[in-house]
Amino acid sequence: FPVAVRMVYQVANAVNIPVVGMGGVSKAEDVIEIMLAGATAVEIGAQNLIDPFCARDIINDLPRVMEKYGINNLNEIIGGVK
Repeated sequence: FPVAVRMVYQVANAVNIPVVGMGGVSKAEDVIEIMLAGATAVEIGAQNLIDPFCARDIINDLPRVMEKYGINNLNEIIGGVK
């Protein structure tokens, strides 16, 4: 996951098109982190093989995590790390 975050950051800063973050996303905190790196969308891959309900669980947990970090709108955090 740390390598995925780094790569999203580098790609998002190199291009002017939306970037999909992927690579080790398994919880709502990962979604926030990868979007801060510059992803405009997030893909969940291998975690679906471990837990077929992970996408549902991440979506359900996202409002709690957003509140924890004071995030009102996910669009506000895209590329928040510079």
